[in-house]
Amino acid sequence: MDSPKPLPVVEVGEFEASFVPSVRDFRRLDERFRLPDATWDQLPLYREYGFAVFKLKQGAKTIHPMAFEFPRANPKKIFFPTVHIHDGKVHPKAAFDHTLYCQVTEAESRQVMDWRESPKLANQFMKVNQAKELIVANRHCYQRKIRGQQKNEDTLV
Repeated sequence: MDSPKPLPVVEVGEFEASFVPSVRDFRRLDERFRLPDATWDQLPLYREYGFAVFKLKQGAKTIHPMAFEFPRANPKKIFFPTVHIHDGKVHPKAAFDHTLYCQVTEAESRQVMDWRESPKLANQFMKVNQAKELIVANRHCYQRKIRGQQKNEDTLV
């Protein structure tokens, strides 16, 4: 029987990254990105999730933003994968240092009332033509900072 095809690792700025289609595919991932099998026992709902896996390159000096898009299980929610797994364990609380960004329609804007709204439309302060259609030019952007010890969970809007 053939061995499963290894998942590619690509360079993205200061990061090395890969996409893992499901938990069972972690065995196809380069060993430096793998997590102990027991980790997934702590996160049973994630069995069918896909994972964007990032690791800073050795000697990296600049940490830049990351953006990716993926099909959502619930198209009415924006999902930010913010659960922390740093030592093969999922702790109840984790040290957060994240800045999240999103865009929503006018009808959805009540969902981000506690987020900071950009004073201008995206095309007035961003190079939206370089964003590969991730940014809607004529909408505002919203920002939320999550800092300090927080409940270790994903963020949904």
